[in-house]
Amino acid sequence: MTDTVRCFVSRALPVGLAAGMVFGLASGPAQAQSFTMGYSTGFLQDPFQVIQADKAIAAGKAAGLKTLPVANAANDAGKQITDFHNLISEGAQGIMLVARDSDAIVPALKFAETKNVPVVAIDMGPAGGKAAMVVRADNIRMGADACGLVAKALGDKGVVLSLMGDQATLNGRDRTNGFADCMKKDHPNIRVIAQPTYWQAEKATAIAQTIVTSTPDLGAIYMQSDAVMLPGVLNVLKSAGKLKKVGEPGHIFTVSIDGTPYAHQKIREDVHDAAVSQPMTLYVKWGLYYLQGAVAGKSFAPGPTDHDSRIEMFNGNPMDLLPAPTVTKANVDDPNLWANGVKG
Repeated sequence: MTDTVRCFVSRALPVGLAAGMVFGLASGPAQAQSFTMGYSTGFLQDPFQVIQADKAIAAGKAAGLKTLPVANAANDAGKQITDFHNLISEGAQGIMLVARDSDAIVPALKFAETKNVPVVAIDMGPAGGKAAMVVRADNIRMGADACGLVAKALGDKGVVLSLMGDQATLNGRDRTNGFADCMKKDHPNIRVIAQPTYWQAEKATAIAQTIVTSTPDLGAIYMQSDAVMLPGVLNVLKSAGKLKKVGEPGHIFTVSIDGTPYAHQKIREDVHDAAVSQPMTLYVKWGLYYLQGAVAGKSFAPGPTDHDSRIEMFNGNPMDLLPAPTVTKANVDDPNLWANGVKG
């Protein structure tokens, strides 16, 4: 079996449809029979999530699907379960999901399974339940990559502030563990000050204010979301007289995850060092592909894909782990980075 064919398994599909799906994997998401698509997100509090939702709806419409209005749980894990019920009652035949809470979303997935409504999770992974596919970046690797950048900048010694995301989310846990495990194993002479922010900008800013003003030897700050944390952190550094440009004496090294347009601009201005970019465009592209396949009766098995990723089993669900590029001054204008495709 070739790598292209290996990453999915047919369930009694007509020959013509199966052949169409093989072609779709090799050259992009195939057009499947039209259905009604729902989109459930845990929050729309930052530009990344807003843009991702817009792209997903636009991609669904371009594929000939009927799309329901985006269901925004507004940071309420309980509401997201209700949103699932509402989407299905409104006719959703497949749902794309960005989970607010990886554990709390499980009952919603189980409910969707009882209604034979496939779910594909993108960006944030669920801790259980039935998902046709989870499409994510390798967030442990993202944290480890940030760790390596910090260690190099500090010369393997010093103090770094780690602004954690919400540990109730898989992304938050993975980005924390990837960074912390790398530091503990490979860079024991760097002291890590780890603080939870729950993906809330005001908490991240308040923590940064406390640590920056009370830690004179602080050499670096790691942010698990530049969409949520970077503006406040830069304001704190500026107000403390510590916002030095890259390469200047006293510069505090900063690295973040997401790779928003704002982060790119600050990299260009030499006040932010690096960002590990989310592969947002690929989340939407392959999330829609897998959702189309699942509604058509496909299931997906572990193995390498033809789009530079691999499918692994995680908590009983297949998970496509996509590569995440590191953005620095050297490649910040790369048109393949999602933030460089944002208009306005």
